[in-house]
Amino acid sequence: MYINNYMEKKIIKNSQELTSIRRKNKNKKIGLCHGSFDILHFGHLNHLLASRKQVDILIVSITADKFIKKGPLQPYNNEFKRSRMLSALEFVDYVYIDQNVTAEKIINYLRPDIYFKGADYLKEDISNNLKKEIKILKKNNGKIFYTKTELMSSTKILNNQFAVWNNKQKKIIELIRSKNNFSSILKIFNKINKTTINVIGEPIIDEYIFCDLAGIASKSPTMSFVNKKQETYDGGVLAVAKVLSIFSKRVNLFTYGNNNLIKKNLSKYKNIKIINLNKNATIQKKTRIINENRSEKIIQITNFKNNVFLEKDIPKMIQILKKFRFKELIFCDYGINLFEKKFLTYVNSLRNIKKFINVQTNSLNYGNNLYYKFKKFFFISLDENEWRLSQNLKTLNIDDINKLSNKFKNRLFAVTCGKNGSYLINNNKNYYSPVFEDRIIDTTGCGDAYFAISSLLVKINAPLYMIPFLANIYAGLHAQTLANKDIVSKEEYFKYIKSLINK
Repeated sequence: MYINNYMEKKIIKNSQELTSIRRKNKNKKIGLCHGSFDILHFGHLNHLLASRKQVDILIVSITADKFIKKGPLQPYNNEFKRSRMLSALEFVDYVYIDQNVTAEKIINYLRPDIYFKGADYLKEDISNNLKKEIKILKKNNGKIFYTKTELMSSTKILNNQFAVWNNKQKKIIELIRSKNNFSSILKIFNKINKTTINVIGEPIIDEYIFCDLAGIASKSPTMSFVNKKQETYDGGVLAVAKVLSIFSKRVNLFTYGNNNLIKKNLSKYKNIKIINLNKNATIQKKTRIINENRSEKIIQITNFKNNVFLEKDIPKMIQILKKFRFKELIFCDYGINLFEKKFLTYVNSLRNIKKFINVQTNSLNYGNNLYYKFKKFFFISLDENEWRLSQNLKTLNIDDINKLSNKFKNRLFAVTCGKNGSYLINNNKNYYSPVFEDRIIDTTGCGDAYFAISSLLVKINAPLYMIPFLANIYAGLHAQTLANKDIVSKEEYFKYIKSLINK
């Protein structure tokens, strides 16, 4: 692709150049505009022109592709194209591609006299990033200025002119748009924000060992790897508790294992209260060997198949639970032996509480950890395979779940179908939503993420048609990171929702 040298000279390559521009122009007024600038439109031009009139030098910084998570298909134009389009504008002096989530570091390096934002930021700052940026700006004696130019939206243009949705996606988007605006959806989550959530389940530690494939060993037909790095992430109920804590006022987490380890892993989540049922029980650890070059999982090793809870410890665990009065309790059962025998009998004896159930099938418990071990439930979420096993079916038809929902009146059934979306079923009525995200890095923990969000929405009686839509979005965002390495933030999630329903 041919790029004019004049345009190329405007591209700032590193942060040192930003500092140099400030140093060389001490007596000149420098302005900074920051954003995605994905689909360059008339609103952008007016905003930039209004900014340029107030300064001697105008620098435009754009967010790098990997940090733009406004919604599906975004960014439509990659960072190379976006930077070159902006550099072609005569009134833009320099363009910089920012490799950070916010503009804080740019502001610190450049120390602009004025930081320009559009008038839309006077009404709403979902991410709260602007507050962080203004704090650094003021520290460097800069001022914020909101241009009053006519507003337009790249996201709206993308949704209305460029996005290619299939019929199923169009149908649910139009349904959500017809009955809600973004503010009404925020009100639903504001309601969740006032609640206390009780969750019980088995913790898992996921260890990832990243290696380079070296070839086949010379003396045996064995694959040879070079160890590059090693990382551990919280899994099981620990990851679920983190998701729940982002949206709720408080989470009471009932689990087991080394107390110091659990506290350390959850230290950033101040609203999670840990109630340790058994400090001596072992936490399951799953080690996965990863081919780093292609992010392929080569092998998985687990430190044990089933946990062993001593008979003398179970009454003590039950006694801890008896101290609490529950209206609802969320169960995360990974088949590691917590919900068995006397402890399960006690759990099943609990009356007048709404039980939210997720019973996971994996390679270690295949066919032996089925949902009907729990005698009563209010909401249950399983994937297709887990439903098929529980019903002893070779294939699963939604009609089969309909029949089950007829049997259990006024209970909610969720069926997750991976890339094919999900269903929520209540009294023989289906609510379906497709997925919107096809950029998948790892599906580990996606079912848990779906279960967490859908449980919160069920708890506060959100409209049923919205639940699979909102839960799918969160699970899709979760799939864009390895395992549970990064928990999707509320801000990132809300941005995505807003981008979908913008019209």
